[in-house]
Amino acid sequence: MEPIEEFVLGGYRRQNVMQVGQNSEIWQVVDAATGRQMYAMKLLLPERTHDRKQRALLKYEAAVGKKLEHPKIIKTIKFGKDRDTVFILMEYFASINLKLRLMRKQIDTFMRPRMRSILGQTAQALGYMHSKGYVHRDVKPDNVLVDSIGNVRLIDFALAVKSAGMFAKKFGRRGSTMGTRSYMSPEQIRGLPVDTRADMYSFGVMIWELVHGRVPFVGRSSNELLRKHISDPAPLFEPQRKATKEFEALVLQMMAKKEKDRVQNMEDFQTRLRACKVFTDEPDEARAPEGRMPG
Repeated sequence: MEPIEEFVLGGYRRQNVMQVGQNSEIWQVVDAATGRQMYAMKLLLPERTHDRKQRALLKYEAAVGKKLEHPKIIKTIKFGKDRDTVFILMEYFASINLKLRLMRKQIDTFMRPRMRSILGQTAQALGYMHSKGYVHRDVKPDNVLVDSIGNVRLIDFALAVKSAGMFAKKFGRRGSTMGTRSYMSPEQIRGLPVDTRADMYSFGVMIWELVHGRVPFVGRSSNELLRKHISDPAPLFEPQRKATKEFEALVLQMMAKKEKDRVQNMEDFQTRLRACKVFTDEPDEARAPEGRMPG
C-alpha cells in the first residue's frame, strides 16, 4: 500500500481516482491545508512518470489549457511538479464522459433528450478554441464531460495545434499521424497540416456515434479503418434511430472527405442545428428561442 504521505502532491491530497487512461490518471483532490477546496488532478501513471515524451505532453496540455477560458472548457489552473511527479491541476467537475454514457447504454434515457444541448455546448467550446487559433485534433466522446443535468466541459488538449494557414496547407510538409483512429479526419490520417475543419469531421463522427451507439467506421486492422475514413462515404443514419433528414444531412456534411465540402465552422453548425429538429419526435419547444443554444 502507498504510504499516506505519498497521497499528497504539490499541497493537494488525492482522494479518489476519477479516470484511468493509457498514459495518465485523473484524481479528485482537495487542498491539503484546508481539506475543503476540491480540484481534479491529472498525473502520469507510475510506469510513465519518467517518460520524457509523456511529461512534455502533459506540460504542453497545461500550457494550452491555461490559454482557454470558456465556461464549456475545463479550467486549467496550473502545471506542477512534486518530487519526480508532474501534474495538471484543474477545476473539479462532477461528471462522466460521453463514452462512458454510451457504454452504460444511456443513449435513450440520458443523451437523446439532451442531444441538442450537448451538441450546442460542445460546438460553443470548439468554436471558442478555434477563435483562439487552435485545432483540438482529438474530438471524441471520451473528451466531452457531461454532468447529471447535461452541462458540458471539453477536455484534453495534448494534441492541440495552431490552425494551419493557407500557405501551410499548400506547402507544409507531411507530419506524423496523431489522433484517435476512429475519429480522425482524412487530412489528419495523411499527416497534412490541419485547420479547424479537421475538428468538424471528428465532431461529425462523434455525433454519428452518439445517435447510434457505435462508431460509423470499423476495420479488421488499423490500416483498413484509416482507409475507410479516407475513401468510404459516411454511412446513412439508421431509420430506427428516428433522426430527421435535416439533421442527418448536417452530420453527413460534417463528415465530408474534402474540407471544402464540410460545414465550414462551428457557428454555421449551430445555426443549422437551431433550424432543424434532431429527432422526429423532438418537441418543437426543444429548440432554443431567439437563436440561442440551450445549455
